[in-house]
Amino acid sequence: MNLETLIEENYGKLNESDLYIWNYILHHKKECQTMSIKELALECNTSHTTILRFARKLGLQGYSEMKIYLKWENMQGNNEKNKFDDREIQKVYKDIEKTIEVMKKTDFKDIFQLFEKADKIYIYGTGSVQKSAAKDLKRNMIPVKKLIYVLEGREESNIILDYLSSKDIFFLLSLSGNNTFMNEFARRLKKIGIKIISITQVGNNELASLSDISLQFYTHSFSVNGQIEVSTTTQFFLINQILLLKYLEYKMSVSL
Repeated sequence: MNLETLIEENYGKLNESDLYIWNYILHHKKECQTMSIKELALECNTSHTTILRFARKLGLQGYSEMKIYLKWENMQGNNEKNKFDDREIQKVYKDIEKTIEVMKKTDFKDIFQLFEKADKIYIYGTGSVQKSAAKDLKRNMIPVKKLIYVLEGREESNIILDYLSSKDIFFLLSLSGNNTFMNEFARRLKKIGIKIISITQVGNNELASLSDISLQFYTHSFSVNGQIEVSTTTQFFLINQILLLKYLEYKMSVSL
């Protein structure tokens, strides 16, 4: 049982001063855990006797027991924040399933035709996961004799602009598709006629709109310990694998 329940059960016993005390406690629960009865009385502009009577109207022995209730509530609140919602696992499964369905329906022929015509293929990712995915795509394409050049950072992406031709193509990897630096880089690539293939999460993001071909996957963010926001990014690597397999299929079909 918490203090809110005790208030509801004993509401008829409470007067205006009691309700004022409760309103203060309700909005300052953390602070009240360490306050003395005199400090709370001062904050509520009342006497410590009134505070004591308020606690006893709730069926408590006194102010000390009321503070224990406050501490329990705080501990329970923290435990709730730290609990992992196992429904998130089902949502991740669903994200991956929906991404696979999208990939099944995607015609990769336009991408592979660009592959065949390109002088060079480049790839650049905005974050650590995206950079790993860029290197993963490079490794995937080596067996099919497609060399992909991985840009390691912002400095390199600025320098490379002077050495590109309109026959080159660029993969750009961004989770949100709204990274300011990445999108500015995409605009500069378009000015010199570079074809862009972006891989981002599903949505009307800016990078997708700047791209000649947009591959999108489903994901969602969830909080860890009520603080850190996390998104699943396995889908970057999943798309890499599908690109390899679809490219092998394409090569077989054009050679027949």
